[in-house]
Amino acid sequence: MIPAEGSALLRAVSQGKFRLTRLLLEGGAYINEGNAAGTTPLMAACRAPEQPRMVRYLLENGADPNIPDKAGKTALMHACAERAGPAVATILLAHGADPSARDYAGSSALVYALERGDRETLQVLLDACRERGRDVIIITSATSPRGTKTTRQYLNSPPSPALCASPSQVQNRPRPGQRGN
Repeated sequence: MIPAEGSALLRAVSQGKFRLTRLLLEGGAYINEGNAAGTTPLMAACRAPEQPRMVRYLLENGADPNIPDKAGKTALMHACAERAGPAVATILLAHGADPSARDYAGSSALVYALERGDRETLQVLLDACRERGRDVIIITSATSPRGTKTTRQYLNSPPSPALCASPSQVQNRPRPGQRGN
């Protein structure tokens, strides 16, 4: 999605114009400037699928991967929410992105990767948490009767025993309208 407002740099990154992005930065554009929603050029690059070159270039030129937007989402969260892929997540993590940071709704990059079904990126994030001494205790997903999916994570603090279940206690039920196997 191309932002209607924002800096020329933000628009260039959103459109995937690498040369223009480079020229704007060489000309003194502020790399971390956000628009009214707080979207930075790095976040815009992370929203585009498989843009590791642009993401790497922005980070190497001073983009901060941990700046949150107005909803509290960081570039890593945007990358996971938009399924930018494990290469983008790896680059962000190598440049200091915090895999355990949470947005204002309480979700982290781990939650976004899990909800989008991006197993490869989820594994990259889990490995990054372990390397930083943060064990992911459990991640749960539940679907409400209305179909709303809820995901919670527990880092270095176990959930209450009421929320825990052994594999033998887990029941896989088909969704309404689906046949069981």
